[in-house]
Amino acid sequence: MLKKIVATLFGLTFLSFVIVQYNDPDPALWMIIYAIAALLCLASAFYKVNHTLLWIAATVFLAGGIYMWPEKYEGLGIGEGDIKNIEEAREALGLMFCTVAFLSLIVLDKLTSRVDKTVRSS
Repeated sequence: MLKKIVATLFGLTFLSFVIVQYNDPDPALWMIIYAIAALLCLASAFYKVNHTLLWIAATVFLAGGIYMWPEKYEGLGIGEGDIKNIEEAREALGLMFCTVAFLSLIVLDKLTSRVDKTVRSS
């Protein structure tokens, strides 16, 4: 039950990320990225999603986050520094947040599987 709630919350969060990407300099790319994250999370909430798929997604999103990390981190708010560095930091952190979500779902699935096995054997 906990995994279903967490996966649904992650999925809805990423759907909201899709919505706010309309004003991004490259909206289609980021809408697709966050839509993929939302679909994986929502699928994990309602169906059995292969851990290999989640591991691959986590690895790709983490690599993207590392790749997108700005040369100089200048915060996330407008007016704090160079807008290019701020935008890259936001994008990198968004990808890393997706990575955390995927890894969390893997861990929660393993934990709930163990609890289910323990309950059945009692």
